[in-house]
Amino acid sequence: MDKRKRRSWTISIKLWLAMTLLILGVLGGLGLTITWLFGDFYLHQKLDSLRTEASEISAQLAMVPSWSERLSLLENFKLTSGTQLVLLDPQGNILVIAGSTSTKAQGIGISGPLGGISGGVLGGWSRTLRPSDFFTDDNLSQVLAGNTISIKALPVNGSGQTMLLAATPVGSKPVQAVVLLGSSPIPIQESIATFRRLIFYASLVAVFLATVVSLIFARQVTRPLALMQRSATRMAKGDFLPIQGVTSRDEIGDLADVLNSMGESLKNHMEWLSQEKNLLQGIVESISDAVVMLGADGCILYANDTAKALWQEHDVELLERKNQIESFLRNMSQSLDLSENYTTFTLGIQVLQVVMAPMAETEGFRGHVAVLRDITASLRAEKSRREFLASVTHELRTPLHLIQGYLEAIQDDVVPQDQRGEYIELVLDEAKRLARLVTDLQDINWLERGQSLQPVKLDLESFLSEVSQRFQGRAHDLGLTLEVAKGYGEIIADPDRLLQVFINLLDNAMRHTPRGKSVRVLLETEENQVRFAIRDEGEGIPREALPYIFDRFFRVNKARSRKDGGMGLGLAIVRQIVEAHGGCIKVESDMGKGTTFWIVLPKEPNNVAVEK
Repeated sequence: MDKRKRRSWTISIKLWLAMTLLILGVLGGLGLTITWLFGDFYLHQKLDSLRTEASEISAQLAMVPSWSERLSLLENFKLTSGTQLVLLDPQGNILVIAGSTSTKAQGIGISGPLGGISGGVLGGWSRTLRPSDFFTDDNLSQVLAGNTISIKALPVNGSGQTMLLAATPVGSKPVQAVVLLGSSPIPIQESIATFRRLIFYASLVAVFLATVVSLIFARQVTRPLALMQRSATRMAKGDFLPIQGVTSRDEIGDLADVLNSMGESLKNHMEWLSQEKNLLQGIVESISDAVVMLGADGCILYANDTAKALWQEHDVELLERKNQIESFLRNMSQSLDLSENYTTFTLGIQVLQVVMAPMAETEGFRGHVAVLRDITASLRAEKSRREFLASVTHELRTPLHLIQGYLEAIQDDVVPQDQRGEYIELVLDEAKRLARLVTDLQDINWLERGQSLQPVKLDLESFLSEVSQRFQGRAHDLGLTLEVAKGYGEIIADPDRLLQVFINLLDNAMRHTPRGKSVRVLLETEENQVRFAIRDEGEGIPREALPYIFDRFFRVNKARSRKDGGMGLGLAIVRQIVEAHGGCIKVESDMGKGTTFWIVLPKEPNNVAVEK
């Protein structure tokens, strides 16, 4: 609301108001001064005129000895227009009243007390002249003392029209009579009123001219200022277009040029700041590590997308995780010295390496920058590497020790001659086991190095028929029933590697299925993919072991697997082959009811090239 009020007082209004007040002040002051001087001047001039006229009449009357001649002289005496003469005796009684409307005496020998007799009508007055209303006993006493007076008198009762009076004695020592002249001040007042009206009309004309001049001048001044004001408003909003329409060569034109120059400078500076900000933001956002900036109070002021991902899931902020991170960083910043510091922080299943450094204090602002790196994968990889090396070492050491022991026993003739064939067969079994281990390790290494497959168009009916023929004999020997679905259609796959998948899965299924039970191979064909299922009726896999079933060297029953020759690499190889084909594999199992492996393969994988 204050802003609207300020904007309502525009420069045009202020300029017009200033010029109007100036003109009214000057003309009003000048009118009052001139009116006062003019009225005072004419008043004194009139009083002096009455005084002079009264003195002349008194002098002429004093030269005439008899009253009859004096009355005759009064009849022929011409008074000034608007002036009335009253002749009083020394006691204040009215002897003669003569007005400007008649040069003849209106009465001779008319006597009466001062103020107690009616006389003629004074020219220009609205009521009958009563000298007693104006000429007091004090005034009479002054005249009888030989003084000539001229005054502006009010009626004796203190209200009514004023009168200009002049009184002088006739004769001296003793005073024979008093000549009293009176005149109305109305003509002077009318002249002053006319002058005031002229000043008022002149003020109206001046105000009108001031309005016109202020509008013209304001248009010349305020239009460029309005343009500059709108341009400054645009600059405040980020629009740095130059000011157009200001062509004057005065201070306003110079101001417009300065604003244009400032706008260009601000535009260049803002573009530079924007580029620097985008560059810095791009660098920070492109960092794969989480970057967090803390304020002096330990609150998070900025976090890149990687950092936000630590406490967000599906664009929903997990407040508990954020508070946990913020609390850890705040405690770390409070215990941080001027040097860089780092530590590790466990967030759920994630392990974060935190590096924090204080920011340089700028204009009283203090804070810290922390970089959080997720080292969970690297720790798991390192753990897997150590476990892999330990498992390989263990798997190699066991058959090597057996081979070494059997051979040393044969070499030292500890083994009887008739048992040497059995010992040699055991050595051969362990050597085959070592060969299988080496082969499996080679397959894993081959798949991990991303060696390309050799996919071709594979007919599912022929492929499943080959799988059935390969395992029907073994199933018969184990007393199992093998049921293989009839396939139809084609997929793009490497037949040797896919056959290796079925060999490993069916071999496991048959080894873990009791006699009299069945093993089934199922097929479901969809529009873009096929689903294989290898289902057995064995003892099943414990629920807690399912997440690790595809890990290297993982065995549910280590004693039985070693006895059966398993090394825990078959399922790891299966998963890598399936994923190399662009598919996925999962397992379902219930203890005592059997296990089902599901294999989902695309009909035409995108990441493999088909051999013609």
